[in-house]
Amino acid sequence: MNVTDLLRSLALDPAELKPAPYRQATAQDAAERLGPEPLPCAACGTPARSTRIIDSPGHGWRWLDLYRDCMLATVDRRRPTVPLEVLRDAAEEAGVIVRVLVDPPKGA
Repeated sequence: MNVTDLLRSLALDPAELKPAPYRQATAQDAAERLGPEPLPCAACGTPARSTRIIDSPGHGWRWLDLYRDCMLATVDRRRPTVPLEVLRDAAEEAGVIVRVLVDPPKGA
């Protein structure tokens, strides 16, 4: 999802988002921004659980702080998925015990 579509789907005006550094956010940036006093989600006002820097056309680089549900609602689902066998093989190779939970096939 491009930035314009992302902001439209959340009904956000990029002019109302806080200016951010002209670069991609690092894990340290996110940890510092979301620190002990959580910021409100830009979309719903609930305490934000994720943040990133977006390059908004016409407004430059802005912080986008989102609550979990708002973040998940904007995940790009067009990305290819990884077959379960690949996940299981990777976990086994890493020596990690995992349980993969998926929805049942349609019609089951």
